[in-house]
Amino acid sequence: MTRDLLAQDPGSVEFLRQAEDRLHKPLGRLMAEGPEPALQATENAQPAILFHSLALLRLMASRGFAPSLVAGHSMGEFAGLVAAEALDPLDALEAVQARGRAMSAAAPAASGMIAVLGLPDSEVERVCAASEGLVVVANYNAPGQVVVSGSEAGLRAVGPQLEAAGAKRLVRLPVSGAFHSPLMVEAARVFAAAWTTIPLHELRRPQVFNADAQVHAHPDDVRRLMVGQLTGPVRWTQSIQRLQELGADRYVEVGPRRTLTGLVKKIIPGAVIHNTEDLPSMNALLETIDG
Repeated sequence: MTRDLLAQDPGSVEFLRQAEDRLHKPLGRLMAEGPEPALQATENAQPAILFHSLALLRLMASRGFAPSLVAGHSMGEFAGLVAAEALDPLDALEAVQARGRAMSAAAPAASGMIAVLGLPDSEVERVCAASEGLVVVANYNAPGQVVVSGSEAGLRAVGPQLEAAGAKRLVRLPVSGAFHSPLMVEAARVFAAAWTTIPLHELRRPQVFNADAQVHAHPDDVRRLMVGQLTGPVRWTQSIQRLQELGADRYVEVGPRRTLTGLVKKIIPGAVIHNTEDLPSMNALLETIDG
């Protein structure tokens, strides 16, 4: 992760030094050497992924790139706040480290998440509603791709019901708890205490937030939404649709892997989408824009 950035860009090396000082964590060594279980731990994975995104954003900004509209998926909303010039990059890293620690500590035993493929949102909602709170919709990722979250007993019970309703596939996600569900209420409480101490400014660019797929700019509203995100669903489908309504005609994913690129293609077939995950893909995007 970020190897080409750290090998070729002195600014990214300096940013990593600052990040490690702020987080009191050998982030560079974790990203380069692991071990993999340590890197995948929520309290480490979130800062590592965010660092990658922010290093790319810093380089893109230095070459004149600036988004007109912003959105992020779950933890990616913190990168969005940096892009919206409301949150300092180092403060964003500190926030997600606190978020990851809170989620890891509060994740209830015997709980998890399942991706439901090939079933309309309304059918997934119907099955979850019948579980009487044991399972809830956690992610509206794209049409026909919804994630549910809940207790182990609840997930075992709704699995056959989702298949009977017509789900083409159920995929158990490799996560440590029922994220984006009411079972994370303690994580939300702990994170809120840390989040209120981190400076946050009025957004300078419109950002659509997962909680309600609407634009918010006031710091008080944003703080509330980012805490509520831990116990509520990620409305990614609706957020992308809202960006389209606001006039977005080109979508740029910034960060490791290409997951969101695939989701946007499903939400808006035919959309112009660019993925920026390393120096070659970033340079290709900027050459396209400059051209």
